[in-house]
Amino acid sequence: MTPRPLQQLFDAMYHGKYRFDEFLALKPESHYSPVRWNKRTIYKPSKTLKDFHFFLNGFVLEHLPINTAVSFAYRKGSTLLQAVAPHSKSRAFFQTDLERFFDSITAPLVRRVLQENQTPVADFSDHIEHILGLLIIDGKLPIGYSTSPLLSNACMLGFDERLASISQRRGWIYTRYADDIIISANNRAEIADSSTVIQDCLLAELGDGFNINQSKSKLTTIGRKIKLLGLVILPTGSIVIDRDIRNRIESFIHFYIRDRSRLAKIFEEERGEGMEEGLERLSGLISYAHAADPVYFEKLRSKFGTTVIDSLLHRSAR
Repeated sequence: MTPRPLQQLFDAMYHGKYRFDEFLALKPESHYSPVRWNKRTIYKPSKTLKDFHFFLNGFVLEHLPINTAVSFAYRKGSTLLQAVAPHSKSRAFFQTDLERFFDSITAPLVRRVLQENQTPVADFSDHIEHILGLLIIDGKLPIGYSTSPLLSNACMLGFDERLASISQRRGWIYTRYADDIIISANNRAEIADSSTVIQDCLLAELGDGFNINQSKSKLTTIGRKIKLLGLVILPTGSIVIDRDIRNRIESFIHFYIRDRSRLAKIFEEERGEGMEEGLERLSGLISYAHAADPVYFEKLRSKFGTTVIDSLLHRSAR
């Protein structure tokens, strides 16, 4: 795409629905509301800010480079299965996640990533500070903005490439799904220092604001249950959905068919969700089963009926 002024791109997208001066005048602090959930703060943008985020995603953030060979979250068409499948023939596994992932991604880091990479916006430098204000809250990447996942992948590019390079030299397999990091190899000794290597890569590429979660770090080997991102690698190398997740899916579907008032109560008790929000979550689980474990998905269709399962799957796709 030939770079064009931001106003031209904006006008071409909205055709008068919004004026460009409205975009420039928007005060982001007046266009989001914080919601506390599960000890975290989630930020809900206003309808206008949500629309402006959609514009920025399409014309700026989706053009930022990421390492598609190792990073699988927040990408169209990518799945958890793709992040786990490269490890299916390994014998030893180290997995961890990053503490306070979005909170660790600060305004200076986002600014640097935006400045260093080309976008279809010809005059991007003229508007970067205003755009940054639409993407950041209190100096950090907010949970709840549609822009945050794309930015997180772009900000992790240097880390991904450094760790991927080290992994290639050492004969490791490395993948990342959002803040979840997986390294595997043929034996336990080969990846014994994974934690140190990952932390060194974080420090070198991102500074001292990023840390792995030691309480969730573990080193396992074949012979035990190998559970990665909700998927289980069997000793044969086959990948299936974890039993706990399968039980949850089937319980939800059972009540969806037999007792929706009970299902609504479950959604409320678990996450404070209304029925529609809960059904969206159930639909996401069905979609996850479809992508991650097609054999199990067919078992669901056989057990509960093709019409029920496909209606939930299509609901997720809408």
